Amino acid sequence: MYKNITGMKDIMPKEIIKWHFVENNIKKTFENYNYKEVRTPVLEFTALFKRGVGEDTDIVEKEMYTFNDRNGKSLSLRPEGTASTVRAYVQSKEYANTPLTKYYYIGEMYRHERPQKGRYRAFNQVGAEFFGASSPASDLEIIQMIDDLLKSIKLKDYTIFINSIGCGDCRPGHKQALIDFFTPYKEELCSDCQRRLNTNPMRIIDCKVESCKKIVENSPKMSEYYCNSCSTHNNTLLSLMKNTDIPYKVDEKIVRGLDYYVKTTFEVRVSGDILGSQNTIIGGGRYNHLVKELGGPSVEAIGFGIGMERVIMSLTEEVKEKPLDYVVIILGEKALAPSLKIVHDLRKENFSVDVDYRLGSLKSQMRWANKRNAQKVIIVGEQEIENKEYIEKDMLTSEQIKKPFN
Repeated sequence: MYKNITGMKDIMPKEIIKWHFVENNIKKTFENYNYKEVRTPVLEFTALFKRGVGEDTDIVEKEMYTFNDRNGKSLSLRPEGTASTVRAYVQSKEYANTPLTKYYYIGEMYRHERPQKGRYRAFNQVGAEFFGASSPASDLEIIQMIDDLLKSIKLKDYTIFINSIGCGDCRPGHKQALIDFFTPYKEELCSDCQRRLNTNPMRIIDCKVESCKKIVENSPKMSEYYCNSCSTHNNTLLSLMKNTDIPYKVDEKIVRGLDYYVKTTFEVRVSGDILGSQNTIIGGGRYNHLVKELGGPSVEAIGFGIGMERVIMSLTEEVKEKPLDYVVIILGEKALAPSLKIVHDLRKENFSVDVDYRLGSLKSQMRWANKRNAQKVIIVGEQEIENKEYIEKDMLTSEQIKKPFN
């Protein structure tokens, strides 16, 4: 017997109704904010992710599915959605047509990491990207859209955590302060953090190793090194947030695991033990230089990604499957052709209809209809053919009426 690959999950019909529920609300919410869907290939040149995500990130260093094609070119399955979406934005030259561009995407991503609760090697990510806006008001819009979405799927007990990780003007001072702070603890840091100490010490703040997390607690804060631009941007966003009813907190340890972020970063975390320590369901931030890095003009942008598996696991309210409108019960060979016409006519009128094609007894077909939660059944037998009328039964009230075939 064949089994699926470790870390890759089948989504079966009983669970897929939750996915449809969330996806439908995503599309409705995002389109209310005038975001348009884009679909990008799952396979890209590896160089895109090295340049866009960062060569010294865990994703690029350890987790990507990378291989050479028959022409010797290095390709990778996409590990996240932003780099591909920015590549598509630049390649299509959309910036020349619309100075403010809003995209969203839904798709499967791939990372070879240790499978755990809510985390798979093939996982589904939803993301939104807003190109061309530099104002903190656009940061607020993104956060409001996330909050509207989570309310629409009735998700409870979540908090949005906000931080600013500065920019190229103010980060050098913070970087040196981090190097000076962590150097005496070098031997206590994990091997990854030791390697990044002098090149990208901010990654240490994002480390999930417990020993590193304890050292990070007293490390220098980015807010102590903000330039005027970053300070003004962050203060304006937090001031705008105070005029909303969105549950949020400031968390200066949020740096995210990707190199392209500047200024605003944020995460959404759910409380409780449903996801355990992996309780972040959404993460994102501002990436003002990525479009230029990938060959486009200087266009500022902000976006986020949603881990669909984690959101689905976090749903607290039951999502019920839509009941079947009709089951048509066919009794005898003479009833087959006219019954199938009824089935097709109902489907053309957008009713959901099914048939137990084993064509057993009335009792067995009624039992089958009950299991499928049919609202009504139509019964067609030889007697109904002679009388040129069929029986329609309401499964909730047990009321039966006869209707002519025409």
